[in-house]
Amino acid sequence: MTHPASHGLPALDAVGQREFDALSRSRMRFFLRFALTEGAVLAILIVLMYVARVIDPDLGLYLLIGVALVGGLVLSTVLTRQAKQQQRIVAESEARRARGVA
Repeated sequence: MTHPASHGLPALDAVGQREFDALSRSRMRFFLRFALTEGAVLAILIVLMYVARVIDPDLGLYLLIGVALVGGLVLSTVLTRQAKQQQRIVAESEARRARGVA
């Protein structure tokens, strides 16, 4: 049984659809954890800078930029890896369909 294509992807076989759905769930969990973690780190830095005055605001600005840069690097790395996994799932599903294995 094949499922209708979503977002321009070709129809996947049952195995490919299960793998694709698992990857989508994994991506959503990652986004949630990433947003909560980075938001908490940024909030803690801001509190330490402006409320508790533990960190000098001039230094804190560089820390905020550093956290944002590291977060962007992590985000782009994970998304690139997941895009490659998605391409692999589609290619394997197409190969199985071409062989007639479903």
